[in-house]
Amino acid sequence: MSGLLVKHGYEPIAVDSMEAAKDEVEKLPPGAVIVADITLRDGSAKELVNWQKSEGFSFPVIAIVNNLNGPDLLEVMKGGGAVDVVQRAGMDKQLVETVARYAKPEHIVFQLDNTLIPRRSDRFREIERSIERVASTNANCIIFGESGMGKEQIARQIYLQSSRTQKPLKELEAGSAPLVGRHDPESDRSEIFNRIEGYFNEVNGGTLVIKNIQLLTSPTTF
Repeated sequence: MSGLLVKHGYEPIAVDSMEAAKDEVEKLPPGAVIVADITLRDGSAKELVNWQKSEGFSFPVIAIVNNLNGPDLLEVMKGGGAVDVVQRAGMDKQLVETVARYAKPEHIVFQLDNTLIPRRSDRFREIERSIERVASTNANCIIFGESGMGKEQIARQIYLQSSRTQKPLKELEAGSAPLVGRHDPESDRSEIFNRIEGYFNEVNGGTLVIKNIQLLTSPTTF
């Protein structure tokens, strides 16, 4: 985790015990984020959250979990006090993005909005032409690429160039709590069916962007 965060410009402090974690929390600067395994060697993320509260700290805690289902994830976030979770299987894709959602640097030199940055290359012109072709249709599409390459921005650009801009755009993380669980196609009403149906109804006529779709469990169907 530390190596991944360093690669993206963060300065993580790694510790391997609860006492060491408490010592470091006391020294954290404003805007910091805590990433903790749900089960620690000598404690738990929940214990760390409760200790924070008792000491007057309020740093957001992101819990690393192993393939938990919907109810268990809700327990981590509500009962355990984590602001968000990252599935260990999708850590490479989710960790940096989730940390960025909660980290608040004291000094921000500049901040880019969530738009596609033009490049001067033949490859980028191909991407622009693909965006135009997809945006002129009602086709579903999958955008492939490494983490940080701009897939989300491309999806947004397709939406902006389409006829759907008067309807909502919603982004949904496939590895997050709402889409984790078991789906029984036979019943049409299972653990996650109502949630999925609700998301599609929300953006009816608009666009639903499902991020990290490879994290969906195989029985999950739309």
